Amino acid sequence: MRIAIISDIHANLEALEAVYAFLDGQSVDRVLCLGDVVGYGPDPSKCLGLIQERCEIVVAGNHEHAVLGLLDLDYFNPVARHATHWTRDALSKAELEVLRSWPLTHVEDPLTLVHGSLDQPDLFDYIQTSWEAHLSFQQLKTPVGFIGHSHVPITFLLSDVIDYSTEDELLLDFGNQAIVNVGSVGQPRDGNPDASVVIFDPEQGMVQRHRIPYDIEAVQAKILESGLPEFLAQRLADGR
Repeated sequence: MRIAIISDIHANLEALEAVYAFLDGQSVDRVLCLGDVVGYGPDPSKCLGLIQERCEIVVAGNHEHAVLGLLDLDYFNPVARHATHWTRDALSKAELEVLRSWPLTHVEDPLTLVHGSLDQPDLFDYIQTSWEAHLSFQQLKTPVGFIGHSHVPITFLLSDVIDYSTEDELLLDFGNQAIVNVGSVGQPRDGNPDASVVIFDPEQGMVQRHRIPYDIEAVQAKILESGLPEFLAQRLADGR
């Protein structure tokens, strides 16, 4: 079985469509999503529709909870707050209820899904350091956990110590645990503007990360036309 795992689409339709087109040629059996389908980008409704159509399981991200009023917007910077209000107005009541139906975590052997940290999933903490990974490893009950949120692809590996890897292909040792950040489809922040998707083979323990180019200029034009902050368009080309 091959499982595709995506995260942080952020209403970027062009990036999401490019990822799906890539996955169509990869003999993927399932697609799972780690949240932040909406927020920042100009196409929340269309992206939500595609996620509902193609993703078997979706967990909620902080932008879903912000749009629903479940997260204090003081947590966000001014650009994110502007985008949250814009997104809230762009979605129907029925679409908001879809966001509300998504759980914070999903667990099935051999994987766990969460948007941010397993330590306190409702607070959407980042896992960017060994200590932050340690807190989530204490709560991880499966061999591997998949996360998003930081938009930076990295894998934390637990053995006698916590190590990390940024390799695009990694064979996991199921005798030890791993936390895999799958990166972002719609707003990468690791200096590479291409969309990120992970394909996981649970039988082999293989994690493969793929980067998919998409029409960034088309998304930038839609962001500017929509009245969303210009910064959200500019950052896409830089992958920052």
